[in-house]
Amino acid sequence: MTREVATISTKENIINAAARMRELNVGSLVVVTKYEVEGIITTWDITSKCIAVGSNPAESLVFDYMTSPIHTGTTKMDVLDAARIMAERKITRLPIMDENKLIGIITFADIANALNQFTKDVAGSWKTE
Repeated sequence: MTREVATISTKENIINAAARMRELNVGSLVVVTKYEVEGIITTWDITSKCIAVGSNPAESLVFDYMTSPIHTGTTKMDVLDAARIMAERKITRLPIMDENKLIGIITFADIANALNQFTKDVAGSWKTE
């Protein structure tokens, strides 16, 4: 899980969202208000929902193009639980909540890294002498 979650306000425009993604080298931003997670905006949302339909990104708000509601996970789930939710929901990012507070995000890259490490750990334990 990545603990430093890139976020943005619902009131920001799409230009600012895209610039923040570029600055942070991420493909999504969790959309938050003062008290809660409202949604998620991805590069796909920006290109397919805003730019591709001819909307002006400087005049378009994140709120209007974000995906909402979003599915979230908890700190009590393991990697396989997260992967199962992501596969069932056909999503590539899963914000992780703890007592209604955003504490991280899991991506498919995180899952791939965890499975790779698991494979190395298991394969390493099968070595014969």
